[in-house]
Amino acid sequence: MSNKKKDFLLLVVRLIIGGLFIATGWMKVSAPADTVAFFSTLGIPAFVAYVVGYAELIGGIAIVLGFWTNIVSIILAVIMIGAIYFTRGGGFSVYGLPLVTFAGLLSIIASGPGRYALRSQSQQSF
Repeated sequence: MSNKKKDFLLLVVRLIIGGLFIATGWMKVSAPADTVAFFSTLGIPAFVAYVVGYAELIGGIAIVLGFWTNIVSIILAVIMIGAIYFTRGGGFSVYGLPLVTFAGLLSIIASGPGRYALRSQSQQSF
C-alpha cells in the first residue's frame, strides 16, 4: 500500500475513533449525575465517572487532531478494557462497541497517527 493511502486511511481511523470518544465523552461530562448513577450501578466510584468522561472527551479531540496519539490511545485502550470487563455480562451487543473501539485504538498505537496529524517529529508508533 502506498504511503499516501496508508496516511489517508489512518486519518479516517483517527476521525472515526476520535469522533466516537468525543461523542461519548461529551455525553458523560454534559450529564454528570446520570453518568455517576450509571457507574455506581456497576460498582465504580463517582470520581472515576468524571475521569473517564473528561479522558474520553479530551482524548478524542487529541486523536482527531493527531496530537499525542500513542499515549492518548493507550490511556483510552485501558478505559475500553474496563468498559469491556464491566459490560461483559450483557453480551456482545453491549460490549461489542468497546471491543471494536479497542481494536481501532490498537491500530493507532501500532501505526502512529500518520502524516496528516499535529504531532511532533519525535512522536512515533511502537
